[in-house]
Amino acid sequence: MEPVLFAIALGLVAFTATNIGDLFVLVMFFSNPSFSTRQVVTGQYIGVSLLVAISAVSYFAAFIIPSAWIRLMGVFPIIIGIKNLVKRKTRKTPIAYKIEPIGESQPKIIRHPGHNILSVAIVSFADGGDNIAVYIPLFASSSLHQLFILLTVFLIMIGVWCMTAYCLLRNKIAGEQIRKYGNIFFPFALIGLGLVILLR
Repeated sequence: MEPVLFAIALGLVAFTATNIGDLFVLVMFFSNPSFSTRQVVTGQYIGVSLLVAISAVSYFAAFIIPSAWIRLMGVFPIIIGIKNLVKRKTRKTPIAYKIEPIGESQPKIIRHPGHNILSVAIVSFADGGDNIAVYIPLFASSSLHQLFILLTVFLIMIGVWCMTAYCLLRNKIAGEQIRKYGNIFFPFALIGLGLVILLR
């Protein structure tokens, strides 16, 4: 039971740490009257699932690459985490995210559903470049049942992320708090994930 709970916790930390910024990208899409909720959710699932699928292929590398080499890939999340720590300390002005509540009377103007879904998917995929560097060593160092648990957690979290972003539009204070503490949590979580991979 403990390995299962550990894999679930690892999946939650990995997804949350690598998708804090994506949360506010989703907010922007939800606040755009040209995009429907269904289009944003569908595009997000396509974009993030593609990132996860590409990374999951690394699991099969465990059969041809020595396990010691796979563990060494844990340095990549650590490097990304340290880079973000340095960036946060040297950044003079914080990144501003404009979060506006959805008015009940605000009309949704839906145009080109397929194009909108593709737009969300492309942005989600492009915004997750660093995610692959984190997911590949995580998946490659996992057993088959751990990989299944991680993928299940990630798929569930995509939906949770969409719902959270939508709710943030109705609560500006909550959005500011998540952005503030999420930026603090992000680099340390990546460093911790890297250490877990190195020591597994």
